Amino acid sequence: MYIRLYNENPNPKQIKQVVDILEKGGVIIYPTDTVYGIGCDITKPRAVERVARIKDLNPKKARFSFICYDIS
Repeated sequence: MYIRLYNENPNPKQIKQVVDILEKGGVIIYPTDTVYGIGCDITKPRAVERVARIKDLNPKKARFSFICYDIS
């Protein structure tokens, strides 16, 4: 499934679709300031393994960064 979100006036329905995908263990691709990132819900082990496979990494040895709202 391809969902394109826009910075200005993002469609709330599409944002919910992306959240639903993540909650179900899906993987997303998103732009950063330099390259595209591959993301998933880190509480879903199968999704994390899928990201590792997409990046051609051993899931048991892969090290990933994570994004969070704040430290608390």
